[in-house]
Amino acid sequence: MSVRIKRGSVLVYRIFDVAEEIDIPKAEASLQDIKGRETYKVPKYIDRAIVVKSPPVAFGLAPVELDLECGKFRAEVLGKIRDYGVLSLIYQIQIPEGFTWEQLTALAVDLEEGSEIDQHAQTQAKSLAEALRFSLKSPTSWPVFEDYIIYFLQEFEDGVTAHTLIDRADVPALLLAEEKTALAEITRKSILDNRYQYGEDDLALVEWNSALVVEPDGTRELPDILEFAVTHLLEMRYYDELLDQRLGVLYDNIERSKGHVLKGKFDQLYQDASSRYIEFSEFTERVENSLKVVGDFYLATVYRAATRRFRLADWQDNVTRKMNLLAQVSSLLQGEVNMRRSHWMEITIIILIAFEILSALLRFH
Repeated sequence: MSVRIKRGSVLVYRIFDVAEEIDIPKAEASLQDIKGRETYKVPKYIDRAIVVKSPPVAFGLAPVELDLECGKFRAEVLGKIRDYGVLSLIYQIQIPEGFTWEQLTALAVDLEEGSEIDQHAQTQAKSLAEALRFSLKSPTSWPVFEDYIIYFLQEFEDGVTAHTLIDRADVPALLLAEEKTALAEITRKSILDNRYQYGEDDLALVEWNSALVVEPDGTRELPDILEFAVTHLLEMRYYDELLDQRLGVLYDNIERSKGHVLKGKFDQLYQDASSRYIEFSEFTERVENSLKVVGDFYLATVYRAATRRFRLADWQDNVTRKMNLLAQVSSLLQGEVNMRRSHWMEITIIILIAFEILSALLRFH
């Protein structure tokens, strides 16, 4: 017998980097005319496991109608901004009562395509960035964004619970949006191994592109925590690419500056390398300090699992390695600048000595 959903929704995320930093008070002033604005609140029991330094600001946007292959759906849209320059757009699709697991998987396949939501989200992000322009520090125009889907289920029909769901429904097929291919046992096991529960009635499975969350009371802490992890992934990807670009430009400038001793270009290159290193250091510190996990409670456990699944440590290692490379280049440039300055000082001293000797000789004649 197919599993039928009584209450639940699908949360589709599109997350953008819009600035180096967002001034939250100024942004709130810009958003005051947008209906549905609300401030993210962290429940008391989360405070024991997770500390949010600067909570994001959430605000409601106009709903959209999605015309998908498996049917037409209305999506409520929520926006969120974070002080480290990230804008999240969340499309909430209410699951019709009695929706079967097979229908939900078909919806997952359509949502993985994502083209209609992508277009709407990109247009909406540009519009919001314009509305928030006075609160954005160093706005960016990076075309890449992160996408993620959370299947947020609260209640099932026919007595199905989170405890029995794994045996009754094809969860791996849903999370991989795969309705045609029979998944191998090793693939199914790798997904089901990322299962977490606090009580008998709740459940979380975290995958690279999507997650399943069963929460009977409808609280959104787990989706918020997973979204938080995705924003960090976006920022790491952004700065990884930006470091590649800056290092490439720096290498090209160094190559072009060879032999141009008199133009003083190495001073400029050194200053640029140093400023970039400081910029990236400030970024990593700002993102790392935005959330602290201080316990082994359920939410903290799921958050750590998400960071492992998203390979955040690998991305951070890449960024750190390139930052260290930038620091080394900066140090080498500083050495080059100091050496050239020393050479010019020696030449100046020799010229002065020669001038003094020549002057003395001329006086004797």
